[in-house]
Amino acid sequence: MLLRPPPRFPGFPRRAFDVFSMPDREERRQAIIGAFHPGLRQLADDLIPVLEEGGGAPLHAHLPQLNWPKGYVPFCTWLTVSREAHGYQSGPQPGVGVHADRVVARLGWDVSTDAFGRFEFLCRHGGLERDFVEVSRSAGLAFRVYAAAPWPAGSRLTFESATDLAGSFQEARRRGVYWELGRRWDIPGSLDRVTTPGWSEDVREVLSALKPLYERCL
Repeated sequence: MLLRPPPRFPGFPRRAFDVFSMPDREERRQAIIGAFHPGLRQLADDLIPVLEEGGGAPLHAHLPQLNWPKGYVPFCTWLTVSREAHGYQSGPQPGVGVHADRVVARLGWDVSTDAFGRFEFLCRHGGLERDFVEVSRSAGLAFRVYAAAPWPAGSRLTFESATDLAGSFQEARRRGVYWELGRRWDIPGSLDRVTTPGWSEDVREVLSALKPLYERCL
């Protein structure tokens, strides 16, 4: 695509991140969806045509409803752009995560899935580790592991490194619930970027670098 159309993504509303602190569970759930999902849908419209260049199976955009059983406390939301039309959470998840304190463009994994164990095996013994570290370095990314934390945080960063993939797996086994390789924009320090249309290009750059790794994990 020689000439890309201007981004559909307008930037997140500047006050949108305030909704994560709303005390009522259902009001917070609805406010998160209302504040972020319209922009995430537009972001998907920006990303999918670019990521589908070169052919392959179509990509599907997934947004959560955050309506799991009563014990679930909504504290974040996300966009996943996956080859899987259903069941995307059991495998690698390229996309964007949005929390009160950060936004991340990433390739992520739920570490409790059986497929994550296979992914670790392929990295350690199937030659993937070198390629993941090379992309991390060249694209300015980092390996991160998050553990569960009480609301309002919901999760906490327990590991971060640009090169230590093996260490990230060790931490994931010890106490992690989510693993990712990606680029992170901290809030409020990065509000001036994530509230602009240009942030769509930042995300495109990250996910384009991660796409070959994602496809090798399928």
